[in-house]
Amino acid sequence: MHYAVERKVNSDIKCGKKLIEEILRNIEGLIEPDAFFNTKLILNELMINSVIHGNCGDLNKKINMKVYINKSRIIIEVSDEGSGVCFERKNCGEYDYLECGRGLMLVEGLSDKLNVDGNTVTCVQYLK
Repeated sequence: MHYAVERKVNSDIKCGKKLIEEILRNIEGLIEPDAFFNTKLILNELMINSVIHGNCGDLNKKINMKVYINKSRIIIEVSDEGSGVCFERKNCGEYDYLECGRGLMLVEGLSDKLNVDGNTVTCVQYLK
């Protein structure tokens, strides 16, 4: 099993949704249902974060999405043209009343590894 895609899309929720739907169609059946569900949530959260928080809805900016799957792991990398984020890990309850940060908390919970480096988020899910 092997899948790889690298695509740039306009910073628009509709464009991002189309790309994610295409990726999900291509990987459905390649990975088990639980991993597929987690991947779907991760892709959606990272795309929404990039459009809203990273590129601030600027349609002239791009989002770069990379997805690699092999027999042992899924690697997802999403970059935007924003100034980047300083991600501070918190305990779960500390997110309860925050307006921002829950998306990355969800991604972190669904991933085995998460790295936030400026305007690029990379996560890894290990396959069983």
